[in-house]
Amino acid sequence: MKNNKIQDERILLARRKIQSDAYGWLVWVLMISIIVQQFFMKAPFAQYSVEFFALIGCGLYISIRHFREGIDIWNSKDNGKKKMLLNIIVSGIASVILFALLSGIYNIKNLTSYFVSFVIFFFVFRSAVIAINKKKQQTIENKLNEDEMSE
Repeated sequence: MKNNKIQDERILLARRKIQSDAYGWLVWVLMISIIVQQFFMKAPFAQYSVEFFALIGCGLYISIRHFREGIDIWNSKDNGKKKMLLNIIVSGIASVILFALLSGIYNIKNLTSYFVSFVIFFFVFRSAVIAINKKKQQTIENKLNEDEMSE
């Protein structure tokens, strides 16, 4: 049976905000758990694989839902390719530093290849996501315009 009870929009908004905050905290706890187990406890992957796949699954779910609804994930209209590349480079540097500190690997050649791979992968990935998202937004806009013309 469906619950047809009318609910106050303020209460719905507050509940969604609480659930959104809880989701954010859950993602942080999963990331911290993975980092602690992998780098500090030197645990095998099997020990923290559930947390890892739950974290990946959460990210994929959010991304897919944003695509389906035509919501721009990164506000790509405000950010150009140069700003995106700069953000990825800064993230890559932070990632390399964090990786080196946590893993104890300080080989410049390995860290450089990690950085270059990081920047290339995420630039291509983010560009593809933005292109797909723009295409979906254009489809939604065309459908809305088509609906307005038919009325």
